[in-house]
Amino acid sequence: MNDHMAAPSPLVTHTHVRNGARLLVSPAHPWPEVIARALEQSQGARYYRCALQVNTPLQGRFKGFDSKHRKDTESYKRDFALSLAQKCKKVGIDIIGLCDHNSVDYVDVVRKELTQEGILVFPGFEIASTEGLHLLCLFDLDSPAEELDHVLTELGLPPKDRWVTGRGLAPKQSPKSFPQILEIVQKNRRGICIAAHMDRENGLLSECAKTTRVQYFTDSNLMAGQISGARRDLSTFERKIVAGELNHYRRQQKIALLNCLDVYNLKDMENQACSTLIKMSTPGIEALWQAFLDPDSRLTLLTERDGEKPRAGRQNVQVELIALAWEGEASFLHGCGIHFNENLNCLIGGRGTGKSTVIESLRYVLDQPPLGEQARRTHEAILRDVIKSGTKISLLVRTNQPSPSLYLIERLYPGEPAIYDETGQRRKLHVFDLAPGIDILGQHEIAELANDASKHASLINRYRAETASRQEANKHEITQLLEANRQSLTSTLTELHEIDDKLSQLPALTEKLKLFEDKGIEEKLRTHTLLAKEEQTLGASRDHVVVLQRILEQARQRLELEPLSLPAEARDQLPNADLIERIQRALEKLQGTLGEHLAQMDSAIAQAREELLEIAEKWHTRKQARQKEYERALTDLQKEEIDGSAFLRLRREIEQLEPLRLKREQLQQKRLQLERRRKNLLHKRDTHNKNLFVLDKKAADKANHLLDQRVRVKLKRGANYSAFVEKLKSLKLSLRTDFLEQMCAAENFSLADFVNHIRAGQHALQEHYKFSKKQAEGLAHLDEATLLEIEELDPPDVVNIELNVNYPHAAARWRSMSELSTGQKATAILLLLFPESHTPLIIDQPEDDLDNRFIADTIIPTLRQAKRQRQFLFATHNANLPVLGDAELIIALDAGGDGKAMRAHIHETHVGSIDRESVKLLVEQVLEGGQRAFEMRRAKYGF
Repeated sequence: MNDHMAAPSPLVTHTHVRNGARLLVSPAHPWPEVIARALEQSQGARYYRCALQVNTPLQGRFKGFDSKHRKDTESYKRDFALSLAQKCKKVGIDIIGLCDHNSVDYVDVVRKELTQEGILVFPGFEIASTEGLHLLCLFDLDSPAEELDHVLTELGLPPKDRWVTGRGLAPKQSPKSFPQILEIVQKNRRGICIAAHMDRENGLLSECAKTTRVQYFTDSNLMAGQISGARRDLSTFERKIVAGELNHYRRQQKIALLNCLDVYNLKDMENQACSTLIKMSTPGIEALWQAFLDPDSRLTLLTERDGEKPRAGRQNVQVELIALAWEGEASFLHGCGIHFNENLNCLIGGRGTGKSTVIESLRYVLDQPPLGEQARRTHEAILRDVIKSGTKISLLVRTNQPSPSLYLIERLYPGEPAIYDETGQRRKLHVFDLAPGIDILGQHEIAELANDASKHASLINRYRAETASRQEANKHEITQLLEANRQSLTSTLTELHEIDDKLSQLPALTEKLKLFEDKGIEEKLRTHTLLAKEEQTLGASRDHVVVLQRILEQARQRLELEPLSLPAEARDQLPNADLIERIQRALEKLQGTLGEHLAQMDSAIAQAREELLEIAEKWHTRKQARQKEYERALTDLQKEEIDGSAFLRLRREIEQLEPLRLKREQLQQKRLQLERRRKNLLHKRDTHNKNLFVLDKKAADKANHLLDQRVRVKLKRGANYSAFVEKLKSLKLSLRTDFLEQMCAAENFSLADFVNHIRAGQHALQEHYKFSKKQAEGLAHLDEATLLEIEELDPPDVVNIELNVNYPHAAARWRSMSELSTGQKATAILLLLFPESHTPLIIDQPEDDLDNRFIADTIIPTLRQAKRQRQFLFATHNANLPVLGDAELIIALDAGGDGKAMRAHIHETHVGSIDRESVKLLVEQVLEGGQRAFEMRRAKYGF
């Protein structure tokens, strides 16, 4: 992080709130100023724990609070407000709805004290309709109490006519009907209503006659209703009503269900049925409205979590993006910063505003190469022309393994990534160590992935059980051993062929020698013959020492290249550092011992060489002494017209060949051992393949279950013979591709059998595979090295991906990848990418490769489910993704300036979720073309 790591930097104390759990980024963290500024940006929607039906001591039923002041004084109200604030903080309540019956007397005091403690207050009241049905009426956070009092009057409850027996004892019913109250509060007064305790006394589902109940429950103005516990606790009848299973009660918009039981005692705040988790980016009535429109995404009932921790479902997440920033005066994004949400993030903006630059910046800082050639060119062009030389990209990430930690990754363009921990210390880590397996896809890369069948297996791997990685590691080791075995076996066979060629000369040489022996030459030159044998032994001994010397040198080089020691940083901050230290000492001792032994062997070899040299000198001296005797014997033979030197040359040749017999036997033994070893390795590999297929079958079943009736995966074990076909075609044997593919497609085809049939010869090949005579002869003459390569091929499983192209809820209509359009293929691939991953998924304009119908009908439902367990970042021009996908964070980019001074901007008001008015307007303008365009399309469609 260069100089700013050593010197104090502008810091930020920022609290991440994730699913109700607060994660504090300590002010002691020396994050650079650009990251600190990014952390100040809105993180979008997060869960707030909301108790929306809090009563006050004004109600006669209220218990559990006392004060030294009189009940009707401001001091008494303030004491209550302080006690309420303290209880909210203890329980973890972020927002309350103040809902006294027919009264707003406590609103100002409670709002003032709770706001000072960081707790928000929706002011409001509870009211009973003329039918006796209760409703909670909530208004914006800053709504004046006086204005709310006027609303009560408008609902037929003037100040002097709100109680039956006395203030706070028996509230009067409004003369307005249930639908009228909804209309006045929500349409006229911009508030929002919740049908109170629907399943209890004075509730909509328990008090009405059937006709009235149906009419009121299906009223389009009713957005939300309160239940007293979990859905499973409702009666069967009530459960069917809220689930939309009864025709008369079926609503166009699903009713939002909340837990917000009456709080009549401060202890009630601890009851899970008194509060609900509501996801909002900017708390207010608009945020509640959006939550009630999309309850599946934005509401979580604590009564249905069964003890589940706030971040349950995300404990397996490996890494999350926290903040991203750019520094570089020449860069298009200089000074911009993004504070990511842990769920769905969407970048929007017109063309040329920097959305793709953000995606490619992440690819660059995370050191992830593009998949395809076109993507690579685009990536390099954006780095060169938009990010520009000298720009530094900073990315703050959070890792959960082995324990939650924050790391800063910085990368200058051009340059390499640098990683820093929370103390500002640079760590000797690679980006992959922190963020393995992050999926980043640029424009059209989904289509590229869809069209490459070889990459489809990797999509299924993410659904595998953890044991698969061990199986893969073992199989990889076996693959390496098979390759080494092939090299050794090929070398051994080559030596055997060379020896056989030499030994083939032996019968002829032996026959010639016999002719000399028949003339008695053997006896006359006996001494020199024996000297030739001794000379052969001397030469063999020197060769043996040279071989040993070479082996020893290889061992020394390996020990020097791969020292058996652990780097010091490997022991830092480890929980069992004492044991690691012992490992270090043991390895150092082993290395020292091996070094000593190598030195001893060096000395032994040097001593042997000296001794052999001395022996050779003495032998040559003795041989010289017999030289005159040898010359006389040759002279005598010449008198008899016999070439004695020819006999000796022949004898020497035979003597040199004779040891090869023994070596051949040794090589034959080695060959048999290697072949047995190879057979065992092939069997082990087959076992691992069977085990992996079982795991992959389970993975496919899991994917099919998670993507029920949308995508279907089928596997066929070891049936992808494309590499085998290419290998045979490369042999130039005039083998047609279609013929080979048809051969491989046969039910009983086996690669091992095919290799054995080649070894069996031409007739076996013609009998089993219908090869022509010429083709069979060509295959039968393949050398063993080529057969070993073919035998070593490991055909992968065939992954067949199918997409249901019919509409949701209709009978499934499955189509394989070969039958799908480009957009449909991309849809299938994207659906497989969504679930079962513990790292972010980042895609630039996925809609470019997708069919629009499939985005709404198929992609969105899957995305809404998957974002609970995984972080997503999309750059998009399609409103379906941020709106129907209910993006927790929408970042709107724009650009300004002239010519070369053009620069991207991310305004503070342009960041948030759809519940923020300024963000909603931008979504309308940028993605829908504005309200007028949207209304025109709606009118033309006839919606």
